[in-house]
Formats: sequence, C-alpha cells, structure tokens
Amino acid sequence: MQTVACIGTGPSLTLEQIDAARAQGFALYGCNRVFEIVPDLQLLYGCNASFWDTYGEAAKAHGAECWTTNLQAAFKHQINWIGEKFGMGLCTEDQVIHHGHGAGYSLVGMAHKMGAERVLLLGYDLKYPSDYDGKAQKVGTGQRHYFGEYPKHLQHWPSQQVKGGVHVELVELYRSIHEQGLIEIINATPGSALEGVIPSV
Repeated sequence: MQTVACIGTGPSLTLEQIDAARAQGFALYGCNRVFEIVPDLQLLYGCNASFWDTYGEAAKAHGAECWTTNLQAAFKHQINWIGEKFGMGLCTEDQVIHHGHGAGYSLVGMAHKMGAERVLLLGYDLKYPSDYDGKAQKVGTGQRHYFGEYPKHLQHWPSQQVKGGVHVELVELYRSIHEQGLIEIINATPGSALEGVIPSV
C-alpha cells in the first residue's frame, strides 16, 4: 500500500514526527514552507500566486516537485499546474483537485492524484488559539503556524469558518474524505481538531 505523509504547517508539527514517517519509508509531501525543514520532500504544493512570488525561487532550488492550482503562478515560476474546484471529498475528475480554502486539504488531493492509497496527516491542527479573532485580525495568545506568522501580504484571517478556535469548515471537509472511502486517511497530529472525526494514531 502506497502511503504518503502529508505535512501541514500547524504549530504541533515536530521534526521528530517527520523523522518517524521517513523511517517508515513513507513518501513525504508538504505544503507551503514545509520545504524549508524537509530536505527529502518529494512534492510541494502551494496554491497562492503570492506564496510563489515570495518563496518560489527557494522552493524550486530545493528540488521537490512543485505544484500549484494557480495558473498565473505556474506560468510565471515554471512549475506544475493542476486544475481545482471547491468540493467535498476527493475529486475523481482527471487533472482536477478539490480545494477547501486551505493548502493542506489540496495537498491530500494531490497525494490521491499521485496514487496514494493511504495518507498520514502531520501538522494538521485545524485550530487556532481560543481567543483568535479573524474579523479583528488578532491571532490571540498562541500560534497559528509552525513557522510563525506569514508576512502581512500572505496572511489569511478566516472568521465565519472558525468557531471556538476550530476551523469547522475544514474539519467537515476532512470528514468527507474519510467517509468517501477512496483512500485511507489517518490523523497523526496530536491535539488536532480532527480527533474523533477521522482515525488517529
């Protein structure tokens, strides 16, 4: 069974978790700045043109296979492109993945397109500090990302989809992948909002 460790950027992520996945022989896929901490990353996904404008040269120099759903970024930075549309579960159309307003969700779709039969989630916290306030653009008394806050032009401030610090819309999207049953999806993110929603290890 082909297993891919999808590495997100949640604050609970550790190098030890990545080492454990590596030791199991799992393929390592990551989104956004994950390339900075995983020298043997095989695939990197980033959706926004502004991400590639900021980190593109360094990401390409890393050597991972670079993918985006942003056509402008694909042309400008000469990286791989795949189509996208919003949807629950995994997209079964050729050359299209579902997006869920989060690179981590799209990364799971990429793993599926690349033939993964099982996906292990690392760094998929899907929650912010309990006093996070998206409308006011306040992080709260905690950390949203493993790498800290992005530069201002890359920051996102979801509000309606975050309730009590939990990104409820994304939780339901991952639930839909599990219930769809096309791949086995396993949560290996300690303290994740996905606990009790999809199987954990």
